[in-house]
Amino acid sequence: MNISIEDWGLTSTAVNSILVTLTLVVFFIVVGIKIGKADPSKPSRGLLLVVELIYTGVSNFALGQIGTSAPKFVPYVITVGSYLILANLIGLLGLTAPTTDINITAALAIMTLLYIMVSGVIAKGILRYLKDVYVGPASASPPVIKQFIIVINIISEFTKVVSLSFRLFGNIVSGALLLALFAMLPLWTTPVLPALNLYFDIFAGLIQTMIFCILMMIWLETAVSKE
Repeated sequence: MNISIEDWGLTSTAVNSILVTLTLVVFFIVVGIKIGKADPSKPSRGLLLVVELIYTGVSNFALGQIGTSAPKFVPYVITVGSYLILANLIGLLGLTAPTTDINITAALAIMTLLYIMVSGVIAKGILRYLKDVYVGPASASPPVIKQFIIVINIISEFTKVVSLSFRLFGNIVSGALLLALFAMLPLWTTPVLPALNLYFDIFAGLIQTMIFCILMMIWLETAVSKE
């Protein structure tokens, strides 16, 4: 009797997402062990040097986007960014990228929006956060205008999920479809496939990861800023 992953209620993208997650867990555990054993008096080398450079670069960029509170958000930004990069690069191995599944990109977007909301509530308190996000400068406006603006702001908050998930999903899945179409063309187009594969799986994947993380940091700054 043949048993497929569908029999367990799983899709190939879900399995690949679990694979990506487990790979990152193992990687971060290894890095944590190396950091624990590292001698602070000696310069970092090899894997630790690469990790240190990445962390420093992301921290400096986040500082410019979020402000002085950026360090506490850097681990989440790096975790999401690492997942997206690996999830997109997995296509180079002939596996289906998890980000071609709208369920996965939507879940990631919802998780990120909840993270931003919770961070804003912790930074400002729930009443101040709700006032700043959903009322804003309209607090001194007439009641009718204020209510209209509140409704618009609530809709705007939840469209962030659509913006994050569909942008990521649309760009990655369109690249996968184009590669599939080119693979169906005559053999003389075969030399073009590696270049297209590199573009859609590496360049486009990195660009979409960067856009996702930048939007997340911009919204984090709005949520936690007390000015």
